Amino acid sequence: MDKKIILWLAKGILIIVAASWLFYGNIYFSILMSPWLYLYIRENSKNNKRKERQQLALQFKDAMTAVSFALNAGYSVENSFKEALQELKMLYGRNAVIVKSFSEIATRIHNNENIENVLKDVEEIQYFSEIFGYAKRSGGDMITIIKDTTSLIREKIELDSEIKTIISGKKQEQGIMSIMPFAMVGYLRFTSYDFI
Repeated sequence: MDKKIILWLAKGILIIVAASWLFYGNIYFSILMSPWLYLYIRENSKNNKRKERQQLALQFKDAMTAVSFALNAGYSVENSFKEALQELKMLYGRNAVIVKSFSEIATRIHNNENIENVLKDVEEIQYFSEIFGYAKRSGGDMITIIKDTTSLIREKIELDSEIKTIISGKKQEQGIMSIMPFAMVGYLRFTSYDFI
């Protein structure tokens, strides 16, 4: 089982036990509340996948910038991906998803595989690989296409960032409102137990 799931499970159990004791004065009510654990883990999993996608988009933007610089420096398309790999290793370390993807690309290019076929097989960059394949077949300007792709990704990331900034204030308000019932009941339980 994944470490994150174990952590979410432990946190969810702690929340359920605390809520059972706080609202009902009996931790055995947590058994009735246990189906909530599934919803809690599923929601955390969705949020985690969303964060991973956002992080991958940011990494891919940096990868395309590195490929673009290599192409401008006079490298061939194939060698520009190999050069970009070195940049990505310095930026993100060897364990990042984009580094692993580009390592696979570099290895397969080194084995004389067609770059179009290599890019098609990399899950994380499917959309780009389709554009790349079409541009290469039609004899398009690869440097311009990669620059345009990079700027589109950058604009999308900036837009997402602005939306997140707007939403984060509302999420903080929601978080405070969610804690209020627990705080009120907790306060009454500790200060006026007979009243509870």
